[in-house]
Amino acid sequence: MTLKRLGWASLLVAMLAISGCKEQTLAIGQPAPDLAVLDNQKNKMTLDEAQGQPVVVEFWSSTCGACLVMMKAWQDYVKAHPGKIRFIGVGIPPFPDDLPAFADKLGVSLPLGLDQLGITQERYQVVATPTTFFIDRHGVLQAQHLGYSPGMDFDRYVNAILK
Repeated sequence: MTLKRLGWASLLVAMLAISGCKEQTLAIGQPAPDLAVLDNQKNKMTLDEAQGQPVVVEFWSSTCGACLVMMKAWQDYVKAHPGKIRFIGVGIPPFPDDLPAFADKLGVSLPLGLDQLGITQERYQVVATPTTFFIDRHGVLQAQHLGYSPGMDFDRYVNAILK
């Protein structure tokens, strides 16, 4: 019985230690949590790469039809407004088998990466896709949008992070 209690106590200590590793939390008006995302070349994608620029972070999954429509809409927006924002697409499970082929088939050239360990999804508290986060040029989270809306006013969100 003592061995069993020791096992449970060890498990509890380990869980507490792991949960303490979550150094960043999500809150509007606060610095956006960093990303733990890898692109198709296994390079880390971070918010630091966009320092000084407003960023749109879009969480998507390969089987989410609304996500695919949303990514195409963001592709059109970024193409129509070059240099206005940085876009980072964060894939969460289920992942496509081949990210570059997936993007090509979709007709999207935006930066896409995969959150293979679920760290970024946890930091951003994403429970459904698509979920979009709007981060200003100072790295502060300004807004969040859940889901896809055909009439979504991208300019309203983007202009709010340009200020």
